[in-house]
Amino acid sequence: MADLSQLLINGLAIGSVYALAAIGFVIVYSATGVVNFAAGQFVMFGTFAGVAMLINARLPWPSGYGAALAAMALFGALFFFVVYLPLRKSPIVTIIVATVAVGITMQNVALLTFGSWPFRLPSPVEGWTVTIAGTVVPAHFVAVIVVTAVMVGLLWLLFYRTPVGIGMRAVAQDIQAARLMGLKVNRLLALSWILAALLAGVAGLMLGPIWFADVNMGDPIALKAFAATIIGGFGSLPGAIVGGMFVGLSEVLGASYVSSAYKDLISFGIMIGFLLVRPQGVFGERIQDRG
Repeated sequence: MADLSQLLINGLAIGSVYALAAIGFVIVYSATGVVNFAAGQFVMFGTFAGVAMLINARLPWPSGYGAALAAMALFGALFFFVVYLPLRKSPIVTIIVATVAVGITMQNVALLTFGSWPFRLPSPVEGWTVTIAGTVVPAHFVAVIVVTAVMVGLLWLLFYRTPVGIGMRAVAQDIQAARLMGLKVNRLLALSWILAALLAGVAGLMLGPIWFADVNMGDPIALKAFAATIIGGFGSLPGAIVGGMFVGLSEVLGASYVSSAYKDLISFGIMIGFLLVRPQGVFGERIQDRG
């Protein structure tokens, strides 16, 4: 029973990282209609931003984390102005291909900057443990779950209790109507990319102490985030959360009770099953006119 509790907590922690990446995925897709295939590289950049601030610059935890997230927010704005904005009137497939190209560029920039040797990002609660139901687990895994819950709560407040969030939802529903209502559409679209980058930054900082920071870590994360959005419901924020947790749990439990060689097969097999049986995912997405 203790082993199962440990596996569940580990799965929820990994699933939390996937969920944050998937939420950023969904926010960008809902606002722009673009499937951001550089989402995994966003998380990788978040991890290496932590490496740059905490290991290379030797900043203390609060300022190091703050500087890393500020760098990710700046990167999200840069991505919007340099990649999305010039191509916004192009066919969607052109923008999607551009995100793939930028993702490859990001991976190579990280390789040239940090090299191929992996880093391990230290945790603020390094060496601490927590006892839950008689099971001793690393405090970092619990912190990841708690931070994700807090982030989800803050996102709910942003989208449903602030004028900016309501404006972002209006843009996601119908861009032309939002523009006619006087909303600053470009600002809200830029905020969507910045928010996705910030979520990826948080995910990367939390993932660093669990995985080694490696320039190739973005691709599997992007695939798992994509699987999470498919399972939960493409375009659904609650679906991204549930899908991320589901993928994380299936990965950890599958590796433990079946075989670590088949953990990815299990996750993507479930995704394919959803595509065949329930392609709209657990929550489903209402068909909407984006104008």
